[in-house]
Amino acid sequence: MVKPQSLAGIPEWFFRWRPLGSPLFPKLIALVLVGGCFVFLVTSVRIRVTPPEKVSPRRASVIYLGSDLQGRALSLKAQEGGPFPSRFDLSQWGGLGELERAAMEAIRFQVPAYQPKIEAMPPVNEIKPLSLAPRGERFFPARPQAPEVSLEVTPLKLAPVLYPLSGISGDALPADLPVFEPLVDPEMASGTSRFLLRLNAQGGVAECVSLEKGGGNGAQELEKWLHRIRFKPDSGSISRWIAVGIGFTNQPADGTDAQ
Repeated sequence: MVKPQSLAGIPEWFFRWRPLGSPLFPKLIALVLVGGCFVFLVTSVRIRVTPPEKVSPRRASVIYLGSDLQGRALSLKAQEGGPFPSRFDLSQWGGLGELERAAMEAIRFQVPAYQPKIEAMPPVNEIKPLSLAPRGERFFPARPQAPEVSLEVTPLKLAPVLYPLSGISGDALPADLPVFEPLVDPEMASGTSRFLLRLNAQGGVAECVSLEKGGGNGAQELEKWLHRIRFKPDSGSISRWIAVGIGFTNQPADGTDAQ
């Protein structure tokens, strides 16, 4: 047997007890790999442990009851003493029909019997006695005069009235309007008058703006008349804007009452 060159001159009985030096870098790499795998497994793997569910056995008991007297008695006792006692069913009661008929008869409207009362009529003689004219004289019947009917004509004049355009309904318009003193000519009555009004909380007209170009005929008189109107107060807002139109209609000259 050929001995290695490195062991030449060393006796066979000699043994090196101290291990030879090994490099440190492979050990560090192995330690880092093992530590990284351990950290990865600890941080990423989640094991859910759930307690075991208590499973109760599903079983029930069935008792067969016959149709004899003892079976019916046991069935009635089970219904009355069981967890779901039987209720009184009104539809199965024998006296329900009679009770319903009695209730309907009590609330039904019965027309009272008509008993005419006979009264004696006074005797009336429809045949009037004839009046004969004297012989040799002319007789003419009296001609009834037609009643005189006096026609009282109430003087009328054109007066402005309001109708809603925006921001207000017809029911919210005031029923009593002030008297319009200026004379309404045909040009004013045939024109279109629309105004934008700003009302205060008390219902008075704070501002009045004409919506016509340059204002129509009598626009200033209508603005003064609108400032005298009182609308329904609104306590919820300090001021509000509405738009109204003005038309003209015949009204009695001495007031707004036509009677």
